[in-house]
Amino acid sequence: MSEEFVLKTVDLTKHYGGVHALEGANFELRKGEHVAIMGDNGAGKSTFVRQITGVEQRTRGTVIFDGKEVSFAGPIEARESGIETVFQTLALADHLDAVSYTHLTLPTTPYV
Repeated sequence: MSEEFVLKTVDLTKHYGGVHALEGANFELRKGEHVAIMGDNGAGKSTFVRQITGVEQRTRGTVIFDGKEVSFAGPIEARESGIETVFQTLALADHLDAVSYTHLTLPTTPYV
């Protein structure tokens, strides 16, 4: 693993035709850090996450994970590499608190 960054994006960009949903996003996550991605509706938060996890393919830019440049073919490949996404879908389990919601996709067997 890179000593400096667990996850880094450089110039991450996504265009949907003439709509520039994400433009030049630079991001760095260091080992031991926890972050929240926040912004107004339409600011590009979900688009940013979809580009990192391979849900959509980016227009341009670089994603570096665990010291290597990656371009995941889809979210399963991202998961197998160690990136998990909890999507903001309240209708799925609106009775759960935030912590319980994040555990919905985790294996039922405890980690060793």
